[in-house]
Amino acid sequence: MRNHHYALGAALLLTLALPWTLAAAADLNAPINMQAVQLQPQEQNGIRYLEGGIGQDEANALRKTPGYDLHVELSAGPSGQFQSGAAVEIQNAQGKSLLSVQDVGPLLYVQLPPGQYKVVGQAEGTTVQQQVTVNGKAPATVSLNWR
Repeated sequence: MRNHHYALGAALLLTLALPWTLAAAADLNAPINMQAVQLQPQEQNGIRYLEGGIGQDEANALRKTPGYDLHVELSAGPSGQFQSGAAVEIQNAQGKSLLSVQDVGPLLYVQLPPGQYKVVGQAEGTTVQQQVTVNGKAPATVSLNWR
């Protein structure tokens, strides 16, 4: 009987995680329903950014948008389910806040000049952070995960 409960629990976890896993592995060449996309470029302190990615069409549209040097991906749990509703702050090498946004995610794309940055995310009462180098040649990716 106990093994049955473990199998049932594992099946339930797989069922809950499957849509997120499939969303992460989706084909970026698939057609995008632009009516499902709500992306609006924004600016703060002279720094342009895009945020969103809720739904597969919006996530794919954002991933295909060129010109953003820093890609921040927000996730939760060991399976990396998309996380939205987080607060994200980007600081320069001297610790000065350059961008501070609330209720973002699961994707945040930022235009930054080459340099060293710290990305700090707050969600679920927990703060996570990561250092990143933007080189101006290829987008840098930061994955913030709340476990």
